[in-house]
Amino acid sequence: MTAPDNVKTIDFAPLPNGFQRKDDGIYRVLEDEDGNRRLAWLCSPLRVLALPRDRSGTGWGRLVEVTDPDGRQHRWAIPARMFAGDGTDVRARLLDLGMDLAPGPTGRNSLLDLLQRWRPKARAVTTDRMGWADEACTAFTFGNGDVIGAEDVVYQGESTPSASAEMKAAGTLEEWQDNVTAACVGNPLMLVAVSLAFAGPLLEPLGIDGGGLHLRGASSRGKSTIQRVAVSVWGSPRFLHTWRATANGLEGIAVACNASLLALDELGEVSGREAGQCAYMLANGCGKARADRAGMARASLRWRVMVLSSGEIALADKVAEAGGRVAAGQGVRLLDIAADDQAHGAFDDLHDATDGAAFADRLRAATATQYGTAGPAFVEKFIANREAAARELRESITGFQKLAAQRLAIINEGQTQRATARLALVAAAGELATAFGLTGWTHGAARDAALDALGLWLEGRGGNGQAEPREALERVRAFLVAHGEARFERLDGVGDQRSTIQNRAGWIQDGMFFIATDAWREIHRGADPQRSARYLHDAGFLEPGDRKNLTRRMGRAVSGRPSVYAIKAEIMGAGND
Repeated sequence: MTAPDNVKTIDFAPLPNGFQRKDDGIYRVLEDEDGNRRLAWLCSPLRVLALPRDRSGTGWGRLVEVTDPDGRQHRWAIPARMFAGDGTDVRARLLDLGMDLAPGPTGRNSLLDLLQRWRPKARAVTTDRMGWADEACTAFTFGNGDVIGAEDVVYQGESTPSASAEMKAAGTLEEWQDNVTAACVGNPLMLVAVSLAFAGPLLEPLGIDGGGLHLRGASSRGKSTIQRVAVSVWGSPRFLHTWRATANGLEGIAVACNASLLALDELGEVSGREAGQCAYMLANGCGKARADRAGMARASLRWRVMVLSSGEIALADKVAEAGGRVAAGQGVRLLDIAADDQAHGAFDDLHDATDGAAFADRLRAATATQYGTAGPAFVEKFIANREAAARELRESITGFQKLAAQRLAIINEGQTQRATARLALVAAAGELATAFGLTGWTHGAARDAALDALGLWLEGRGGNGQAEPREALERVRAFLVAHGEARFERLDGVGDQRSTIQNRAGWIQDGMFFIATDAWREIHRGADPQRSARYLHDAGFLEPGDRKNLTRRMGRAVSGRPSVYAIKAEIMGAGND
């Protein structure tokens, strides 16, 4: 990692007895039997800058600065616990940072002696988190260990999480604007994706939970290209991760991407059983509770991150592959957006490219060499203007919600309001990045793109209102369409009469489907059957029994007069307008 300028080092502590500094590094002072002294080279230039520890006064270490052969400085806060053994891991990391060390056991042992006895007066506060160092949100840690913000905060860990190693910079901010964000103009899905990438650092300061978007569409239509563009806010294309992981693996990736962007490509690569659990976990920001080696409870991993997912199918369809269903709460944490119905797949304006493929190739080339400059600049400007920025963000979020209510007829319903609030944050982040001079977009571009995305989400779910009533209706309708002829016995003499009904689900009579209670539970497996019946009653498709009971008894024509749900045949046309 390159050295951040966030730790004050006015006076460097003198070297411990037995060591001297020269231009080419640190020397050991050796003395022979006659008392004659000579110097033996130990290592290339190295300094201990401060003694870091956490806010509780534990977790001490050494903040070390190494100068590599190219003359660049790198800093590492070494946890003191790493000195408990033979120091192999300490030496390995320092050598990886560019330090040269005298060969042999004497050199190895002398290096540990130097580091442990070198005790400067300067202190630093440690963090082991990527993103915001703590709830105060005054210091932000990047994937390479650099820290922006509070001058006395340093990242201390035995290693930097591998998932965040690609959070680094290449090219300049101006080049990124000219070749990446300029291409977003006229492309609402790209505008929304980049705005979402800027929203990650705002979650914790505003007290908002994570969540995000799932871009759904056919293969080779531009979804992954949009993700690469969003990822370029924070790092290289390799900062784009994949769904192909277990829930435990995704926990580690989410922690590494805390307060930035977690981009996950190809939902189809995760099992249906894991998909819903992972989506809920990522947005909820909390991992599983686990025990340490002593059997004591360890603190659960926590994060707040914006998620940008992609796949050929929706999250609900993926979960259904394993026989499950997505709860409405999961659906509004990861909003499903159709990403292949624009003028050119996921794109609207090709900016003079011959076709969508050529436009995608141009963006892939640009994001391969220009990335990772905008995210740090956004955080730095936010910290410097925090109070004014937070006030502007809240006003922008409120304004978006009012505008969405007017343009899209948003109703006062929980799930729709939550989806609107999520895209309001995305819009506000994009507008703030524009106000900071980071995007080159005109005022209102990010807001209008987020409104377009909200419209696509509403269209995909069938409009305003709760999702559960529509889903309950669709489950019943789909079941009747699939099994009406095979599993229902006719009592009205209409159509073909079958002598034997295998695995009977109910009866048909006088324009009504009478669904047996066990079949009703089958239809609504994974949901609440009783609540589903109430939804259909409120929609006018279920005729209640006596005293407004949702079930009724079959007539004498059916042996035993079982309890059934009476569903009007008109449901077969529901949702097909």
